Amino acid sequence: MVAIEETPQENFNEELDLSEADDLEIIDDLDEDEFGTEEERTFFSAFMENARFSLKHEFGYGFQAPQKIVSNRSSLRLEWESDFSENLLFFFDGKGSIHHSNDHLTKAQNHSPEAYGTSNLRELYLQGSYGDWSFKVGRQIVIWGESENSVLNEVSPQDQSEVYFTSLEDSRIGQNLIRINYFSSQWDWDMFVNPDSQTNKLPEEHTEYYIPLPENDTDYDVHETMPFQTEVGFHVKRNVESGDFAFYAAKLNENQPFYQQKSEQIGNKTILEKTYPNYQMFGMSGNLNFGNTLLKTELAHKSKKWFAAKHSTDVVFKKNTIDMALDLEYQFNDHANIYAGVSDQHILGWEEGIQESEDSVKYFLGGNQSIYNQTLDLDYILNYDHQNASAVYRLSIKYKIMDDLNLDVSTVYFDPTDLQKGSGMYFQNKSRITANLTYYF
Repeated sequence: MVAIEETPQENFNEELDLSEADDLEIIDDLDEDEFGTEEERTFFSAFMENARFSLKHEFGYGFQAPQKIVSNRSSLRLEWESDFSENLLFFFDGKGSIHHSNDHLTKAQNHSPEAYGTSNLRELYLQGSYGDWSFKVGRQIVIWGESENSVLNEVSPQDQSEVYFTSLEDSRIGQNLIRINYFSSQWDWDMFVNPDSQTNKLPEEHTEYYIPLPENDTDYDVHETMPFQTEVGFHVKRNVESGDFAFYAAKLNENQPFYQQKSEQIGNKTILEKTYPNYQMFGMSGNLNFGNTLLKTELAHKSKKWFAAKHSTDVVFKKNTIDMALDLEYQFNDHANIYAGVSDQHILGWEEGIQESEDSVKYFLGGNQSIYNQTLDLDYILNYDHQNASAVYRLSIKYKIMDDLNLDVSTVYFDPTDLQKGSGMYFQNKSRITANLTYYF
């Protein structure tokens, strides 16, 4: 008979049971694998706390012949702000978009892809604050002026690829610059230096809103010279009891290209020089409150502006201009207001050979009504270009489905009197309705 040694119960448990320390170690390993380290979780929480996402889908339909889908795109925008220290802040604002196969921007691509991706880095800068001083370095958007048809807001260029169908905020293009602010007891001082001058983004060839340019004409050989001169601007503002007033001074480059014919030719092609001339601007603005009425005024003197001649063989005209804008807004109550305004560019020393009129007058009229506990906003605005005899009507309905979900349906209708001038030449059958569904998180 073989003797079997009996194992004590306590020894059996010690050999087979996991220790408490081993249990905790394995659980910690599982947590790290599934959720990341504590440092990673802390970073993610801090990132989400300072981030704002906007998920949007846009669908646009042209309702004038030929009727068709114009835009069909999805986008994700991220705005992120983080304090690196007590005096240092980082800001990011960028958007990525997917244009689906029936979007006009996708159709314009040579290989006609199923989807076309674009990105837009609006702002990316570091801001340091020390007492009354603030310094910003990086990609920024500078907004001057406050009227609807501002004559001062010429610092930041615009994306004009869908000029009538993009909000002013979304159309602005950032530039890499240095900005310095000083806040005193009475005045706010603002200065920028821009060594990276950008220009307006124009509609691409074969897109829905393309406007023919000389570089796409086989009769011309276009030589482009980008703006190399550093832009500098200065702005000072003071708040008073009934409003505020401000003064402006800047040396800027044109955001729109200027084409100048050269005397020589290449074969049978005429040579054109595409440039962005620089000019100087001095201006002032003011906002005055009178009870329920708000008056906005702007006045600017711009020197050495270039103007094209009626005949391409004539020389370029360099003239000074006086620009003005006047807005009047009346608020009926907290939920309704109306507004109207006029702007004008007056060319000093105007001559018959200049292609533009001596005065370029534009009017606008609009109103806003908020109903259903401020969940539904109705906006209407009419823009009228006097010289080109063209009107643009806009109606927008914004509905807050819930706190983080908005629906925006807008209509833009073109009504040109003269089809040979202004928007009538290119937009007489481009009216459309657009729906945007946006979710914020």
